[in-house]
Amino acid sequence: MPAAASPTTWVHEHDAINPRAFKQAMRAVAGSVAILASEHGEIGFCGITATAVCSFSAEPPSLLACVNRGSTFASAIREGLPFSVNLPAGDQENVARAFGGMTKAKGVARFSSGSWVRGETGAPLLVGARATFECRLAEIIVRASHMIVIGIVSGVALDRADRSPVFYAHGRFVTVGDEAN
Repeated sequence: MPAAASPTTWVHEHDAINPRAFKQAMRAVAGSVAILASEHGEIGFCGITATAVCSFSAEPPSLLACVNRGSTFASAIREGLPFSVNLPAGDQENVARAFGGMTKAKGVARFSSGSWVRGETGAPLLVGARATFECRLAEIIVRASHMIVIGIVSGVALDRADRSPVFYAHGRFVTVGDEAN
């Protein structure tokens, strides 16, 4: 049996993982990009770009997302407001950048990137996204700096599901593959 390969660098800090090293290592994980959006009565439209989003259950259809609990979007979710999960197409990277805090746009101004409509729940939906999900809050689990948000899906739209998705890896947005015909 060949010897196990050893990693180039091990970072230990008094038996705890160094947070900076952890963040750097997590940058190596390519994540599918989603834009989560809602409307808070006092604040107006709010949203974030997230990579920690996945299906949770098919029965009932539900999604799970990890959200920084200090975000404006988290405030809307804590109010139990409906929200959307939008999967941008490759040509919507500018929208992902705006909602990811990579432009000067803040708050409601982020919605000037892309075209948005209200869904049946009232949540903002990104026009031209690969897919959109309208969700109602099922549960919030708070851990450390983040909330795990579980949403029951009440609506799905597939607009351009055949288009290349947007991923986030190594600190930048990337698209992979050719557009389907």
